[in-house]
Amino acid sequence: MNTRRIKKGWMNLKIKEVILETHDTKTFIIEDADEGGRPWDFYPGQYLTFRFDGISEKPVVRSYSLSSSPNQPDFSAFTVKEVDQGLVSRWLLNEAKKGDILRARGPIGKFYLDPMQGSTPVMMIAGGSGVTPFVSIMREAKYHREHAGLQRHFSLLVSYRSREDLILYDELKKIQLDPFISTTITLTRDLEAGAEFWKGRISPQILKKFTASADLNNTLFMSCGPDEMMKIAVDFLKDQGVPDERIMTESFT
Repeated sequence: MNTRRIKKGWMNLKIKEVILETHDTKTFIIEDADEGGRPWDFYPGQYLTFRFDGISEKPVVRSYSLSSSPNQPDFSAFTVKEVDQGLVSRWLLNEAKKGDILRARGPIGKFYLDPMQGSTPVMMIAGGSGVTPFVSIMREAKYHREHAGLQRHFSLLVSYRSREDLILYDELKKIQLDPFISTTITLTRDLEAGAEFWKGRISPQILKKFTASADLNNTLFMSCGPDEMMKIAVDFLKDQGVPDERIMTESFT
């Protein structure tokens, strides 16, 4: 992106479609309610900040990473998993519908990656809905490989509870057809799943297996998800001598 299009202030975004991802996760396809399409630019991994005025006595603000990519100009998308005691996530999953108007500003955030900037391999570690910014990043990388010959390697390790909790699984299957992108899924509570899935929580043992063929001195690591999972990942990487400047994190607590 040379000249980035930016819309300042709060935007009105209309829900074009609601996609059921899992029993407790939905993707919301949105467009600018005033201009249509997506009249702003962003980097894959960035997020929108939403303001909800009518679901509690006071306005509530929440941020959600975009699960769509910059190469999809006609819309944006964000993916939400319902969390315990989550006022906004419960409202979005149970009340929000096609045609509703949401208020948001952005996109913003420093946890992003322009796939065309640099050639360093990227390894991503996610937990649950923390996969969403990585789907955006990997889809963008796939697009640039197909249209501009990008040959940067991307690897993803994502942890879900079971096969019923595979957020954005259809997208992951499409993305991993790219020869420069690999995805690995580990399940924490579904020990009877097939051999295509690893078993167990993200741990030093799992991470050692995931990074076994990596050049740790020439790899960028990104981690997104629950704080506990990210601490395990960061501690492991630092124990392996990976410097701080090669580790990026984003909390999805």
